[in-house]
Amino acid sequence: METNVTHSDLDLAMTYSAYREMELVPRRSVDRVSEAILSLAQDPRPDDSYMIEDARGCYYLPVDDWYILYHLSEGLDSLTVLGVLDGPEHTVH
Repeated sequence: METNVTHSDLDLAMTYSAYREMELVPRRSVDRVSEAILSLAQDPRPDDSYMIEDARGCYYLPVDDWYILYHLSEGLDSLTVLGVLDGPEHTVH
């Protein structure tokens, strides 16, 4: 099991498609999803995140009924939010 490490100098980025998907998050969840994304800069592997098998460096974090899909670089110096998905079976294009 991987341990959680705090990274205060982690670069946080978001793809344009993830940014657009945030517009689909309902008002009741948008604050929690936004806060979860920002908190990934401090703790890129929180206890409730899951590594995606066969997708090196990719994780998802469930928040309410939404899933934050992100990639953590091998050097643990950058994190890119790839998508904000409305369910676990959502296909990423």
